[in-house]
Amino acid sequence: MAKRKKASKVQKRAKPRRGNSAKRGKPRRVSKAAKRTVAKAKPKRTPVKKAARKVKQPVVAAVETVAVEVIEQPAPGVITVTEGEETRQAS
Repeated sequence: MAKRKKASKVQKRAKPRRGNSAKRGKPRRVSKAAKRTVAKAKPKRTPVKKAARKVKQPVVAAVETVAVEVIEQPAPGVITVTEGEETRQAS
């Protein structure tokens, strides 16, 4: 392999600086350790099971029917039958 030449120790003239064109700024680099702490800073909300709403049963008006049958024997050999029917609505 060829040996590298030593650079001369004479002070060289500085090159003129080039003008900077407008550049977009780079975002600040965040370390991995900082990323982890930021992600766990706010804990997630625990899911809550919602109770099912109770459905009201529609109120049905109760209908009551009463049938009455009366059999009488006022005299021997004479039979009287009386029938009656009544319908009521309970509220």
